[in-house]
Amino acid sequence: MNETLGKIHFILTFIGTNLTFLPMHELGLQGMPRRVAMYDAQFEAINVICTYGAYLLAISVIPFTLNVLWSWMAGAKAGDNPWNALTLEWTTASPPAIENWEELPIVTHGPYDYGTVTEGEPIIPSSEATA
Repeated sequence: MNETLGKIHFILTFIGTNLTFLPMHELGLQGMPRRVAMYDAQFEAINVICTYGAYLLAISVIPFTLNVLWSWMAGAKAGDNPWNALTLEWTTASPPAIENWEELPIVTHGPYDYGTVTEGEPIIPSSEATA
């Protein structure tokens, strides 16, 4: 995915979420009741800020959608194990074969051992590493 579009999406979502929901906390502290069709005029200014935040939050979906579509159409294809994970679900091909593996894999790592292990490096199970 495109990192620039991802950053734009994050910034717009972060600002939109805070503009939408943080002022609602202040409205609650001021005594505005929930789930009313018409609210008092004293709450109008903060409700307008919440509305603008909701609009910004809705607009923030656009760069995300563009990023997903761009990645789907023109993005680089991920390999079989792009994160070099050591768990069984990443030892099969992508897309997986009907039976996942031609022969049963041998489990050589603990369930919480992450990353690539260097050849000759001892593998310490997670339970021993934390002791």
